[in-house]
Amino acid sequence: MEYRKRSKGPVILLMLVCILLSLAGGIWIGSSGSVVSSKIKDYLPSFEQEYHAPEQAPVVELQPVPEYTDGGYDTTDIFEKVNPSVVSINVYAGTSVSPVGSGTGIIMTEDGYIITNAHVVDGGSSVNIVFNDDTQMRGTIVGADADTDIAVIKVEADDLTAAEFGDSTQLKIGERVVAIGNAGGLSGTCTQGIISGLNRDVDSGARSLALIQTSAAINPGNSGGPLVNRFGQVIGITSSKIAATDYEGIGFAIPITEAMPIITSLIENGYVAGRAVLGVQVIELNESNGPRNGLPSRGVYIASITQGSDLAYKGVRERDVIVEANGKEINTTDDLLNELEKFSPGDVMNLGIYRPETGDTFYVDVILMESQS
Repeated sequence: MEYRKRSKGPVILLMLVCILLSLAGGIWIGSSGSVVSSKIKDYLPSFEQEYHAPEQAPVVELQPVPEYTDGGYDTTDIFEKVNPSVVSINVYAGTSVSPVGSGTGIIMTEDGYIITNAHVVDGGSSVNIVFNDDTQMRGTIVGADADTDIAVIKVEADDLTAAEFGDSTQLKIGERVVAIGNAGGLSGTCTQGIISGLNRDVDSGARSLALIQTSAAINPGNSGGPLVNRFGQVIGITSSKIAATDYEGIGFAIPITEAMPIITSLIENGYVAGRAVLGVQVIELNESNGPRNGLPSRGVYIASITQGSDLAYKGVRERDVIVEANGKEINTTDDLLNELEKFSPGDVMNLGIYRPETGDTFYVDVILMESQS
């Protein structure tokens, strides 16, 4: 390749033009000391628009599987039907020019409600939605539930192509499915597989979820995208976070029938209403982290107590360990969560509390709070 020495004249002229344009356009200097032009600032997604919760969430009907028993659509037809309802999501933090995260979303309604995973938007302050025709819109995070890994985003629109949703309770093992998403940043990626299992209890780090297991490849970036049956109906929300937890070559999706009540509550309340919690931050004890800190090798260690929790008024304090709930032995956080799922906010739960300093175990009746996180 031949390189030629260039005259400095055009370079100097270009520098003068850039300086004049900067002075004319104005410069915004952030608190971090970085300089971002007002043009770039206007382009960045932000939360300046305020989300107003509707009086009632939009009703999305889950369609039954068609009565005819043929093989359904071929993969090409499924993709062409569903892809216009699939979006790429870029997540930004603060004044960052580059996204700090990305994922996939499903257009739920024509007026701009979009479903995705909670871990996709986690840590972000704003989102940018890219549609399959490459148009872009700013989005507002309506609500996110880390326990079920479901989130809802809203864009201001009225003519979007909404997906058709199917009844995930009608799924059968061996049924053909397709996953569509922004895998590895490659939008419109389509993979095919089958339903490998149903009602799989997988520990996602919070509450146990009865998930759809699939052989369709689900990669980072697919998170929040649709798992589609052979009739082009969305029957699950894929999650690469769950797939990557302790599994390899196995994909999981959140059943849409179970997800819809959570989505509705997020739209109407911004959180999942009716979920009972103790109001504590906890750490599960085991043989490794317990004894070396003077704690038991089982149970749930109370790291902090939320303001307003009834536990604080019953003499329970940080460093105490929950070892029993309603007569059931508590060895893990899953044990405690499983018991909490049986209750509603305002109900009373009896807890057995072990105090390491004295070696005593005592019992308290605690009024449960409603989770609004």
